Amino acid sequence: MHISFNKRSLLPSVYKKEDKAYYSTTLFAPVRYNLNFGEGMMPVEQMKAVLDQCAENAQEVEVEFTESQTKFGPQMTIFSVKPLPKKA
Repeated sequence: MHISFNKRSLLPSVYKKEDKAYYSTTLFAPVRYNLNFGEGMMPVEQMKAVLDQCAENAQEVEVEFTESQTKFGPQMTIFSVKPLPKKA
């Protein structure tokens, strides 16, 4: 079985409440996607750390993901995260 991932640049945002963190991003017109993490390509804790740092620095990231619709709205399941250089 072959799985194909999409790639997209996004600006992550993180909302932290007590010992829980909620990750999201806004794309297009604007549509807010909830972000979940898939296992396999990159450790989940490493992906969260990169998103935390990039959200703090307002830095875009490139993600490999699958997209789905849930009862809570659109969702991306992230499998890898790569910080992009800051634009001047």
